[in-house]
Amino acid sequence: MKISVRNDLEKHNFLIKVLRIFTVPVMNHIPKSLLQNMMTKTSHDAGTVVKTGGSTMALEVMYTRYHRGLFSRGILQGLADLFWHHFISQPKALRNRLKIVEEAIESRMVSLIKGGQEDLNILNIGGGSSRALIHAIDRLREEKYDFKPKVFNVDKDQRAIDAGKEISKKFNMSDVFVWINDDARNLESLIESGSVDMAEMVGLMDYFDEERAIKVLHIVHESLKDGGLFIVANVGFNNEMKFVEKTGWPFMYYRRVEDLERIIKKAGFDKEPNFILEPTGVHIVAIVEK
Repeated sequence: MKISVRNDLEKHNFLIKVLRIFTVPVMNHIPKSLLQNMMTKTSHDAGTVVKTGGSTMALEVMYTRYHRGLFSRGILQGLADLFWHHFISQPKALRNRLKIVEEAIESRMVSLIKGGQEDLNILNIGGGSSRALIHAIDRLREEKYDFKPKVFNVDKDQRAIDAGKEISKKFNMSDVFVWINDDARNLESLIESGSVDMAEMVGLMDYFDEERAIKVLHIVHESLKDGGLFIVANVGFNNEMKFVEKTGWPFMYYRRVEDLERIIKKAGFDKEPNFILEPTGVHIVAIVEK
């Protein structure tokens, strides 16, 4: 089992670590209604997370934290955003996960392009906005790589697809994506077997029990070409689980590295996965070849 920790990403400094000794237990035990009201009243971003928990819209709020100045909405809003975005681990962890996935996608695409492959077929399951893929493709275009990516984004939430379409349009990538409004369990009828160079399923397996996870991952395995890459993630056990539940976020299956490894192997992947942990200890990313 290969496990590495990316300590070069967002993490808590010493002062925040000390303050979290007191704030995390409070956030975990505060009544649900009071917590949600406090989030909604103090911060536009935190309020969006409460209203749209588990959706692409909630993730986008946390992903795009640095797209504007912290105090661009005033001092009080800035202080509230500082707390919700930086004292709480979840937003940092999500941004860390995004960066890990972006880099893994970019690295594999470069490897395929340098190997002489121009057409790249990529499958994104429960992909939401496809932000990681959009960022990776955009960087390679800026670096003048000559390639033709085609991304099949399967998501049962039409709002997520609409958000992805808007983002892809801003990056001039409307022609890159095929948006499929359907359930991940129907992948077998949607994607041709052995046709995919790379597959990403990040943020979806959190909501699958083990049996369903194995079934979906097996379909992904069958869709990949020999040597194709699969990037999957799962939320790990952490000290903010009660807090996340009280925000209204949907129920999630928390897993350890060994749990994720077992599911990946039962799904048919016989090569050893590479596990990457982000420094807040919330998310586990696994990268494995067929």
